[in-house]
Amino acid sequence: MAGGGQERDWRSGTENTPGIAAMAKALRVCLADEDANVAREQAIRTEIANYVNQQDDVTLFSQLDAGYAPHILTLAIAGVRGETIVHAFEHEGIFMSTTSACSSRSGDESSTLKAMHVPDNLATSAIRISLDEQNTMAEAKAFERAFDKVHAEFQKLTATSSH
Repeated sequence: MAGGGQERDWRSGTENTPGIAAMAKALRVCLADEDANVAREQAIRTEIANYVNQQDDVTLFSQLDAGYAPHILTLAIAGVRGETIVHAFEHEGIFMSTTSACSSRSGDESSTLKAMHVPDNLATSAIRISLDEQNTMAEAKAFERAFDKVHAEFQKLTATSSH
């Protein structure tokens, strides 16, 4: 925007000082417990990953090393479309997505998994679990119980369809 001469002619108007102060405070609050939050998210992600990885038909795409996003776990159950997995967990009160939020409406497999040369049939089975600082280990255990139920149903269906 041209005008006014303020801000070395970058834009007219006055700085939003209350907004700037509020943003600074919000950042301080968010970052205050960041190390503890990251450690908790990593522990929850690792718990879930180790649990589901015990199944032969589960593929983990997420790396569990500390250098990767601590709050995201991507996996697939072979032979079951990601959308079907998502809906089954919704019935258990657990919500997740099939891909990243920015591409979830496209209906395509994850572009990240495609770039990793994951076969289409496995990429379309992928689900994404996103954690945040409010998740608990008790919720991870609840996920595991729901996983056992949902997974058993999928095994029945895939066994029936392969005959």
